[in-house]
Amino acid sequence: MKAISVGKAMDMMSLWPALVNTLAVLATVTVVSAGGTRWALVAPLVPLAIILWRQRRTLWRVPRGVGGIGRYLTARFILIAAAAAQLFVSGEFQALEIVACVFTVVALAVEPMVRSANGVAVPYASNFPGHEARNKAKFPYGWMFPLNLLALLALVLTELSGVLFLVIAVVFSSVSIVIALFAFLDIVGRIQERRRFQADLDARIEEMGPVFYVYWNAPPRSAFQVTMWLPYLERLGVPFMLVVRTAPNFRQLANATDHPVLLRRSLADLDALNVPSARGVFYVNNSMRNNHMVRYSRLTHIQLLHGESDKASSATPVIRMYDRNFVAGQAAIDRFEKFGVSMHPEIFRIVGRPQVEDVDQERGPIGELEDRSVLYAPTWLGYQAETNYSSLLAGAAIVQGLLDRGCRVVFRPHPYSSRDPDLRDACHTIRQMLEADASATGREHLYGALAESEMSVVDCFNASDAMISDVSAVVGDFLHSGKPLAMVSPRTGADEFVEQFPMARAAYVLEAVGAQLNNLDEALDQLVGTDARRENRLQWATYYLGDIPRENYADRFVQVAAEELGLSAPDDAAANDGDDLQRPGEQPQAI
Repeated sequence: MKAISVGKAMDMMSLWPALVNTLAVLATVTVVSAGGTRWALVAPLVPLAIILWRQRRTLWRVPRGVGGIGRYLTARFILIAAAAAQLFVSGEFQALEIVACVFTVVALAVEPMVRSANGVAVPYASNFPGHEARNKAKFPYGWMFPLNLLALLALVLTELSGVLFLVIAVVFSSVSIVIALFAFLDIVGRIQERRRFQADLDARIEEMGPVFYVYWNAPPRSAFQVTMWLPYLERLGVPFMLVVRTAPNFRQLANATDHPVLLRRSLADLDALNVPSARGVFYVNNSMRNNHMVRYSRLTHIQLLHGESDKASSATPVIRMYDRNFVAGQAAIDRFEKFGVSMHPEIFRIVGRPQVEDVDQERGPIGELEDRSVLYAPTWLGYQAETNYSSLLAGAAIVQGLLDRGCRVVFRPHPYSSRDPDLRDACHTIRQMLEADASATGREHLYGALAESEMSVVDCFNASDAMISDVSAVVGDFLHSGKPLAMVSPRTGADEFVEQFPMARAAYVLEAVGAQLNNLDEALDQLVGTDARRENRLQWATYYLGDIPRENYADRFVQVAAEELGLSAPDDAAANDGDDLQRPGEQPQAI
């Protein structure tokens, strides 16, 4: 079981708010018991200092949205009471002091109101023709949080400077209250605009005439699941719409595409999508909420997924609920049988992986190249222990082995790697290694923001002559290049790994035990040197990516998708394909 840090445990159990609340109560008792002495100010400053330290990242930058408003609310109310008690027992609780206390209380009291109201004013649509949606606040409501904290701090310190801090507390609280009033007006306007849009939604969708929808629900930082398919869905040449179920998902796609994006939160909200023009729905993952959309039986439901790999999630019985499962090659079909999942053959359509159409072929046998570049593209932990295929803990040893062989390294970890502290540290170590080697040797390694954000996965493929990865979809895509590749087995020997993950038959297998690698030198010598499995690897590429000509490779996907949506007759699609269209159940001749 993975160890949990003390800080993480405190966050999970809400111990920080409990601690601050307790200290705030004790501060109030201390102030009253001390009879107005100045040293008693230390007591309320302690919990206030903890709040400032815990929220330092929120306070040091321009607020985004509601920022930190509503956090440590109970403790801040108690600290206002402590400050008022200090003024009262010291005999200085006059009119200005009362006004300052009232203003700070009112400013604090409206914080949760603004936060709750903002939660009602959710985004609803973007990029709809003829409609400019109001999905965002006109200004950051979160300015209330630092203003109220400063007002509270001034109120607590009033004993030291009298009128000056009282005036500061009143001014900051007043500004915060004014911001709250403008926020409420802005929120009301957003809600009204959304309701007007919703009232005409059926007519708007019918007027737009979407032929299909892309339906998506996923964790944060997963927009790539959708965006990888958009260029090929666009080639169908018909109107379509992206449908999401949560506000965070909406914001991800609204920032990633110019296509119409619609947020539908409830089950009933989906009814408006069932317009006469709609023929089908594409899905890119197996989200539990997909069944909310699949229930519309009039539409053709097509699962695309977002990669070709031997992971168990690629061959789940859940796929049965779709009308069609688009797969890259015969390997994806055989995978269901391997995992004991019976499927009706008619559900499958072999369409290749259109995303690899721009993947360059090898420059030549790697052993004959003077300068060699190797991509290291490890995956992340997954959601369960049995889906943890990451090699990052052994990543430093892998990268060092490549540097010792004079290779330029392209380092692109899975974007979710930053979620785990151990993987995050491993990535940091590798980046430092590459930076140090670049300074010492002049080799231009690709890493950091350049390789992870600015370059696409295909760019990284094309910048490399070989790749090392884990059980991941990037392996299947890289096969299209014909370049040598290696896969890391995190828990088993090579033979058992190949049995469990057949795609490894096209790769050299590195056996990892935690941070140790059993056969690093042997595998790397083959990967960037002799490459004895070159011909065998080219044969497996057909099995995994379809027997489809490289020229106009992505056209297969477009043709089959059009056929399933009724945009072209099946006979026409067959005529365009010729006899090379691989049908479910056929094995490639080269295997």
